[in-house]
Amino acid sequence: MISLRPPPARWARVDPAGWLVRPLATDGDTPPGIRLICCPHAGGGPAAFKPWALVARQDVAIMAVQLPGREQRAAEAPIGSIATAADAVAAALLAHDDDLPLVLYGHSMGTLIALEVAHRLHDAGRTPRLLAVGARIPPDQPSRATALSGLDDDRFFDALDRLYGGTPVAVRNDPSLRAHYLRLMRADFAIGSGGAVSADRPPLPCPILALSGAGDRAAPAAAMAGWAAFTSGGFSAVTLPGGHFFAIERPRPAVTRILAAAGGLKAGRQ
Repeated sequence: MISLRPPPARWARVDPAGWLVRPLATDGDTPPGIRLICCPHAGGGPAAFKPWALVARQDVAIMAVQLPGREQRAAEAPIGSIATAADAVAAALLAHDDDLPLVLYGHSMGTLIALEVAHRLHDAGRTPRLLAVGARIPPDQPSRATALSGLDDDRFFDALDRLYGGTPVAVRNDPSLRAHYLRLMRADFAIGSGGAVSADRPPLPCPILALSGAGDRAAPAAAMAGWAAFTSGGFSAVTLPGGHFFAIERPRPAVTRILAAAGGLKAGRQ
């Protein structure tokens, strides 16, 4: 699941560097009541969450994390650590804070970024209302991504297909797309397989909602239950239809569950 070519500009940068983007302004008089920040999977970008902006209620303001190397930042080199991304995203959120309750969602590798951003926001006195994680086992468990690092390109592609549900045929057949894809995926898997830098910190005080796909072999529901150890504020879990990309391919059930969990909490800052 990757944006093969930079799509037309449908997102506006929140910060000058473009770590955070939001959908271009839409008509509507209802002010948003929640800000939902979406952190994409390995190789992914904001385009994966375009349907989320359509599914979410009008009073939900969507933002997406845009890592270097994809979409508007396609010419930039991939990041070297989860901490680098979390520092930049948290700084952008705090610099453009409008006091809306914050909900973070991370998908696959994006869960590690979301977790780290949540810690940084909490340390700054801006604890999120909810952290939602999907399609990635907790960072204290060994990740299957580690085994992919030493594979040659063809075996790397095969492993991605087997574990995560497929690589676009166009990527394999186009040398430039193939090279770009490999560069991103190998970099993202390298930082993702190293776990989260916050593993030894106290649990977050905000609740965690873990979402899993019923057919996800990389992050089965039983393993996702381990996220309970990362919060002191309450834990819930739900299994939804689909595979590893359940929340990207079928956004409505995931968005509905996240908003229901966020809406069920006390309004205002935690």
